[in-house]
Amino acid sequence: MQYHILMAEDEEVLRKNLSYILSSHGYAVTGAKTLDGAIEVLKSRKIDLVITDLMMPGGRGGPDLIDYIFRAMPSLPVIIITAYPSIDSTVEAIRKGVLDYFTKPFEIEDLMASVKKGLEKSAHEVFYWDRIKPWKITPREMNILKLMIESGCTKNQEIAGALCIKESTAKQYLDSLYNKFGVNNKAALISAVMKMIS
Repeated sequence: MQYHILMAEDEEVLRKNLSYILSSHGYAVTGAKTLDGAIEVLKSRKIDLVITDLMMPGGRGGPDLIDYIFRAMPSLPVIIITAYPSIDSTVEAIRKGVLDYFTKPFEIEDLMASVKKGLEKSAHEVFYWDRIKPWKITPREMNILKLMIESGCTKNQEIAGALCIKESTAKQYLDSLYNKFGVNNKAALISAVMKMIS
């Protein structure tokens, strides 16, 4: 299983360098340079760990992202990196349950050790799939939900390929799932199911 990390950092050079280092260690990495971009990633696919800067453009950034994560997906490990540390921000982050807090510049080895620790924690998360039985989910629909949530496959083409079915068939199953959960897109479906199974 390949772990997927969200790198939320507006400084392009640092975001690309850290993404490269993480990728070279076998992790899949998605970058985001704004709060809205980071939240969009979290809504669209399963992320196993988040690394975020505290400061992002527009005065909204790490703290807002952390608030969103701990409200919507409280078991997701978060690591903070910042060039502007303060006692207040450190205490607040720890109080909210942030996994680790690094001040720039930091040692890559220390960050990688923290990432490993966070992913081990994330791997022990248990999904209670039997909680969605009342929705009369078919075995194929269950396979699609597990692909999206556990493996991060969110494109119709990926789902169809993994299940050896046509894209049009995958779309029909997804439409059925939207109907059962009262949603109209994959992000809303993933969010609804995650609330039930975690």
